[in-house]
Amino acid sequence: METHVTQPHDGEEPSVHGRITRLDRGWSTVLLDDSRSVRVRNIGVEVAVGDMVVISADEERVESVDVRRSALMRRQSFEGARGTRQIVASNIDTVFLVHSLQSPPNQRRLERELVLAFDSGATPVVVLTKQDAVDAETAQEVNRVISEVTFDVAVIEVSSINGYGVDKIRSYATPGATVAFIGASGVGKSTLVNALVGYEVQRTAEVREDDQRGRHTTVAAELIALPGGAWLLDTPGLRAVTLWTSGSGIERAFPDVFTLAETCRFRDCKHLDEPDCSVTAAIQNGTLPVARLDAMRRLVAEELHVEEEQEERVRQEDRRGFRRRPT
Repeated sequence: METHVTQPHDGEEPSVHGRITRLDRGWSTVLLDDSRSVRVRNIGVEVAVGDMVVISADEERVESVDVRRSALMRRQSFEGARGTRQIVASNIDTVFLVHSLQSPPNQRRLERELVLAFDSGATPVVVLTKQDAVDAETAQEVNRVISEVTFDVAVIEVSSINGYGVDKIRSYATPGATVAFIGASGVGKSTLVNALVGYEVQRTAEVREDDQRGRHTTVAAELIALPGGAWLLDTPGLRAVTLWTSGSGIERAFPDVFTLAETCRFRDCKHLDEPDCSVTAAIQNGTLPVARLDAMRRLVAEELHVEEEQEERVRQEDRRGFRRRPT
């Protein structure tokens, strides 16, 4: 990875560029060009694993973050963080949305993940793990259900045990590229990471037989070097796939609904009881599942709620700032 030195002004020491490979409560692990990893403070700077950053010459703190070419973001889900975002990963080229062939396909979760991925600026690819653990009929049915919401997004079946499909994953990990994995706990992300790297870098755990859920085995996002010069960004299992404000993510995740909406009589059609509504007509004739329209509406409403939370947070900060001003 190329690292740059910022030329100093007279009397100043140079600052150094690097890339964040791990975050730990106020500390960033930054990889420099001489292969050293340094831990520096990041208090007061919004940082994410994958960020290119400028650190101080004394290697004590992050001074600034370079412009991100992509960023996987979601709404913070813990109490007291309304209207704030979490950057899950940055500067990624491909984001793999990992699901298990052993579990019933979850279209609603996948729709959310697709919105996040499209809005990140990276290319989404769906990965169906544990191919070795199911029969051909089960795999075919899962693929059929998944295809109802993926459209032209690539879908890859893999087995980390026998290596089936792993080379297809590797084909995205070209020299200098960064790939990221997101998914629920127990879907086999850590096992797949180990298969790609070639040795055990992530601890794995058994899943419960009754519901195929597992424990969180990846406890922090981490950037891992892959053979051949690519980078892999593994993330902890995302229990809650909460949205941040969207660009075109919802439109790109629901091309079936938006394509139909373009032919409605009214441009502001709500797809309820308006005349000549192509969306409701498609639902009535069975070509569009009503669940797709309902899911899209929920996501649009969720994004509007996030925008309202942001506006309220700004108002509260303005009020606090006004009270701190001297009279």
